[in-house]
Amino acid sequence: MQSNFRPSPDHPNPPKILEVHNVSVIRGHSSLLQNLSLSISMGQHTAILGPNGSGKSTLLKLLMRNLYPSCVDGQPGSIELLGQTHWNVWDLRTQLGFVSGEIDQHFHAGRSGRLTAQQAVLTGFFSSELEPDPEAITEPMLQAARHAMDLMGIASLAHRTLGTMSTGERRRTLLARAICHRPLALILDEPTAGLDLGSQRQLLEYLEKIAQQNTTLILVTHQLSEVLPCIERTILLRRGSVAFDGSTEVALQADRLSKLFECPLRVEKTPSNFWRVELQS
Repeated sequence: MQSNFRPSPDHPNPPKILEVHNVSVIRGHSSLLQNLSLSISMGQHTAILGPNGSGKSTLLKLLMRNLYPSCVDGQPGSIELLGQTHWNVWDLRTQLGFVSGEIDQHFHAGRSGRLTAQQAVLTGFFSSELEPDPEAITEPMLQAARHAMDLMGIASLAHRTLGTMSTGERRRTLLARAICHRPLALILDEPTAGLDLGSQRQLLEYLEKIAQQNTTLILVTHQLSEVLPCIERTILLRRGSVAFDGSTEVALQADRLSKLFECPLRVEKTPSNFWRVELQS
């Protein structure tokens, strides 16, 4: 399925990117998700926030079709992505972009580490981590890849190999790879993990640019510093269930987060509308 819909603030009923209804995931005696229900519409930049063990990684695996719901009392619940319950995983990856530290590691070493930035970005059209067949690359693909590299500020790295890049340069290359085919949504799994403070801020600024290109951001993290100014909705997960779902301003109140993370926290908003959290002494 290829959709040409691009969200607009004036659209009264934007389509759903994600709809989860009564989904549980059970492994052995552990319940990783418990009757989870949530939905995210196109154009609705959303953070999914929670401590380790809250179910974030399990939810991500469900979204990427690496895991499927458990059947509880004869009911498996349901997950719809872009209005469909059944997907060929390769087709799904033409609609959703995905960036994580794990993918970064895949591209850092071995054969993928020998790809140039341009080759790596072009693999986004083929859902591959290997050098694309030159005969399969079209001129529109090349133009889209160059546009994505320009947007991520890596045009000058086009012929540099991934293995010679800094972590920040490589992460921006993978962002360009994720957006080159103009996905309807970009799923971000702790996107600044492993970056120094300067590279973190730079990457977050580029993510704000992506949000302005009508690509919906879904951020999954436990780091409040990654919650971008454009993210107006936040879902808090706790022990496999939704603890809160609403505006980011309300979600990130100190008392609510202290209860979520089970420690006393101080939270403030910076002049640039990012969030800062500290342990109370």
